[in-house]
Amino acid sequence: MQTRLIRRRLLRRLLSAGLAALCVMPLLAAAQSAYPNRPIRFIVPFPPGGGAESTARLVGQKLGEALGQPVVIETRAGAGGNIGTEFVAKAAPDGYTILLSTNGTVIQPHLQKLNWDPLKDLVPVSLIATYPLVIATHPSTPGTTLRELVAHAKASPGKLSYGSSGSGGPLHMGAELFKNTVGIDVLHIPYKGNAPATLAILSGEVNMTFDSLVGPLPNIRAGKLRGLAITGKRRSSVLPDVPTVIETGVANFVYESWNGVAAPAGTPPEIVQRLNAEIVKVVALPEVRDRLIALGYDPASNSPAEFAAMVASDYQRFGKLVKEIGLRADQ
Repeated sequence: MQTRLIRRRLLRRLLSAGLAALCVMPLLAAAQSAYPNRPIRFIVPFPPGGGAESTARLVGQKLGEALGQPVVIETRAGAGGNIGTEFVAKAAPDGYTILLSTNGTVIQPHLQKLNWDPLKDLVPVSLIATYPLVIATHPSTPGTTLRELVAHAKASPGKLSYGSSGSGGPLHMGAELFKNTVGIDVLHIPYKGNAPATLAILSGEVNMTFDSLVGPLPNIRAGKLRGLAITGKRRSSVLPDVPTVIETGVANFVYESWNGVAAPAGTPPEIVQRLNAEIVKVVALPEVRDRLIALGYDPASNSPAEFAAMVASDYQRFGKLVKEIGLRADQ
């Protein structure tokens, strides 16, 4: 009799404990799933001082304010952006490591064997901005217009050089596409980021650059560089006197790059949607839009699905262009 009583009491305790656990588990799960509950790492796969870092810091600060957690900018440069991109591609898919991506992300796989795939290992979150390149020259370089520069390059093949932020990046791609279109031979000198490439042209180490406006803009305004053309569909509002490449007589030549945010594949859809919703709001803020425009960018955002379609389309488009112009990472 006493044994039965002990068993009943033990059973009641076990049942009570089980019910308590069942009640607590949803609360624990909710606490664990609250996102974000710690700082987020925003990886920029290029050196400090370039347009990518400027964009990431501008958006990252406001994104952190919106999410209630710091968004820490971390530059992991090297290999044309591949080191930082691979770091994010292999990171835990929990929303606490995100990438500042560019169209270089979909160019690089066509140039070399990589340990990551932009379509399989990354999930697009949102576009941030698109931007044209500016073709600028050192004042000592012959030609005060793009037509004159092209004529000089044709008369002296292989004599001129241009600097880029790295082999296989969006700036390298734009320059080689232009060279192929107009039929000139200009030597490519890759640097480890936009900042050293800007220093190279300012010192006269290279003759010209194809770059986002962030680095060249203040130097063009100061007369230290000569802005010859914009590769976009229309003139830039920050350099209204500089014509588009099309206006100089190169028919149908348009080249624009983009910056966006991506996360590791496998990141929960609800986290991707949360990040997207906040990024869209941040890009729409007047102070963010005004600053992006002042840097030479066209602010833009979209849904994860729209950005994914854009990335997939560019992957195919740039793959085709790489073959057509014979682009190589060591070119």
